Amino acid sequence: MTPKKLLKELHEFTNADAVHMYIIERKLKSNVKSSSRPSEKFQYIPVQINLSPELVPLVSGMLKKAIEQKVTEDIQILDYEPIDDTLEKVYTYSDLGKITGFKEFLANLGNEMKTLTSFKELEDLEKAWALCYGYYDANKKKWLYCIKKLSPKKIAVEVNVNTTVKEAIKYGIQSFFDIKTQMLKPLNGFSINLDPSIDMVYHDETIYIFQKKAFEELASLTEEFEELAKDVVQELENLEIVEGATFIASVVADKPSFRNKLIKAQVIGNIEFLSGKEAKEVKKEFNRVGKRLNIKFNFGADGKILVANDDDAKNIINVLCELYKEGLFGGKIFESPAGRIKKS
Repeated sequence: MTPKKLLKELHEFTNADAVHMYIIERKLKSNVKSSSRPSEKFQYIPVQINLSPELVPLVSGMLKKAIEQKVTEDIQILDYEPIDDTLEKVYTYSDLGKITGFKEFLANLGNEMKTLTSFKELEDLEKAWALCYGYYDANKKKWLYCIKKLSPKKIAVEVNVNTTVKEAIKYGIQSFFDIKTQMLKPLNGFSINLDPSIDMVYHDETIYIFQKKAFEELASLTEEFEELAKDVVQELENLEIVEGATFIASVVADKPSFRNKLIKAQVIGNIEFLSGKEAKEVKKEFNRVGKRLNIKFNFGADGKILVANDDDAKNIINVLCELYKEGLFGGKIFESPAGRIKKS
């Protein structure tokens, strides 16, 4: 998919006359097993918010602009990876089986749903998780959804109207000036802030990721990564080649960047590479790399790698995830957690 083609397809939807809006509630599924993956533990429930005819073109124009600012002619469109460089990209995610709860939510978005009618209904949500905007193409009989992760701050502000003189004397009167009627009116309801940006687009069974970190939070992958990183640390301990794995566990728990680096090490096969090797073989490999990078690794009498502090743990994770890359042309060493294995 080229950026030009993607933008054309998205414009075919965002040029529609109608836009649907939903607040997405995330809540824990009932009777969920503690052993279930985080992406399977949650359900996402959309609550529809009716938009006035005056607001629809404003919202639609805002979303269209947000898409145009991201999907530029020179933007790269690549398959999603947990770690990549910081260059602007659009990532695609189509293996929805790995984000079960979020997949169920996306599949059910076109169905009939509850409509928001009061501030109390908003307050009663377990967690207001995201804002979602939907466009329907009647000719294609398909939907396009734009989704924005909500921050923990309040998304709505309640406005109570005082209907009696006694209340007005005690609390004052909240009002607004209606330009159409040129009259001051009592304000009754609540406001919702609509941010002029989106984090992902769902179209034709593919997720297009505009903001990677926000998408990972949306789909509950952040919690998934935390669990996976713990499993990788345990895997390293089980290999019996490391002494002091608690420091690795601590660094991974405290620093998301190192958590993702350790996951990257597993994804590219470097944890499996260590599997089956004796401690003296692993020692030889780390000494070889350490000499090339001017990093000192320490070892016990039995050949195990000694991890005595956080810096030791970080050095080991950095090597395992291939943070350091050697240029084929000039032979220089570069630091970057990004990198995709070249396909033959």
